[in-house]
Amino acid sequence: MAADGFQVKIEDGVAICSMSGPNMNAMGTDMVPAMRDGFKSVMEDDGVRVIVLRGEGGNFSSGADLSFMGEKMDPIALRDAMHSVGRIISELHDGPRPVISEVDGWAAGGGFSLALASDITYATDRARFIMSFVRISLITDFAGGYFLARRCGLARAKDLCLSGRAIDAQEALQMGVVNRVLPPEEISAEVLKLAKRMATRPAMVLEMIKHNLNVSDRVDLKTFLELEAHAQSICVMTDAHRQDVAKFLNKESGE
Repeated sequence: MAADGFQVKIEDGVAICSMSGPNMNAMGTDMVPAMRDGFKSVMEDDGVRVIVLRGEGGNFSSGADLSFMGEKMDPIALRDAMHSVGRIISELHDGPRPVISEVDGWAAGGGFSLALASDITYATDRARFIMSFVRISLITDFAGGYFLARRCGLARAKDLCLSGRAIDAQEALQMGVVNRVLPPEEISAEVLKLAKRMATRPAMVLEMIKHNLNVSDRVDLKTFLELEAHAQSICVMTDAHRQDVAKFLNKESGE
């Protein structure tokens, strides 16, 4: 699947989604609808269990295409565009498939927000992250502030959003913004290895784990325990669980 700067390749249960376009893969009027439709398609594809999001050309994404902003931007059109991007963010965060972002080069503005909307973020040691909105007199959008505060805490999120300063991959790792930092020549293989390992697990199990973790900061302990009990009672009835337990017991007994 390929359309307007957004390509999807499916391999062993993993959908590799690649952004490609001018201005460091800026999300313009062509790319955004293609991304929205592409993510919706792979989230609903029974043959896909994990999604990888990456950028072509040595950068992840510079966020929104600024050539359409400034004096050219109509406020109503902007609001509609933000709603459209909001559906992409919601699809990544709330959708049933785990999403891994592979960040090389710059993840700026909305591109940074996009990486944060994923479930796991790997970065190269030359990656750079910046909440650049304040530099052009805008507030943080694409839910960047929402996710950043949850990843690294409110104080650090305010630092990055209010100052508009850039951070390198090592500082992002120390803050908890990314999960792992790798050399550029190794990251794609490592991300794909992780994605394929996850894709060997039942789609329903991955979906339930993701959902429970997503709501963990919005429910009390009693509710969370009930969510676990409900999900686990379904999982133990599956053939996959029974086969996995049988393999484990056979291994323990030396058979």
